Amino acid sequence: MFLLHARLLPLFFVSICLLLLNSCASVNGGGTTSPQNDAWKDVPKPYIAGLKAAKKGRSKQAIKLLKQSTEDYPTFSPAYTNLGLQQLKLKDHPAAKISFKKSIEINSHNPVVYNHLGVIARMDGDFNTAQTMYNKAIQQNPDYAIAHLNLGILLDLYLYNLEPALQHYETYQSLQDKKDISVTRWIVDLKRRLAKNKK
Repeated sequence: MFLLHARLLPLFFVSICLLLLNSCASVNGGGTTSPQNDAWKDVPKPYIAGLKAAKKGRSKQAIKLLKQSTEDYPTFSPAYTNLGLQQLKLKDHPAAKISFKKSIEINSHNPVVYNHLGVIARMDGDFNTAQTMYNKAIQQNPDYAIAHLNLGILLDLYLYNLEPALQHYETYQSLQDKKDISVTRWIVDLKRRLAKNKK
């Protein structure tokens, strides 16, 4: 069983929502994710049903439908991505890692999946792998805010590498339309600790 630090709890669920939306967007080129969009006409029906089940919080039903999608359409990367998402939600880390890795085998440019592999590695206590995964996500998408935030938290709370942590917090804030009040507090606190360390 793992416990989420208060700083990590909202990020875990935010990143899950982003993963679901990103996978939907990858189907129709980043426009509306509504199944009514014409671009959804070629999307596997079990996949759409799986997304709907996931949205309603029915993870076990979603997993069953998404697994069916991967069996019927084995090269459809978003199905593996969202399957991993639901497995992660149920704390089945080994299964989630398999699904996420299959997704990036099909589509190697997948910063959202790298970010979530980082989340799993951090939860499992493998901080070096988590750092590698977050960095890969950022390399593929330098404006991927949540990966900057996750990396900042990892560097701050787990690896005690404060200056790079501050840089990633500030990058995250620069990518927000509205500054995150909590992250603003973390930045102030981190600057205070850095200044204290230099005395």
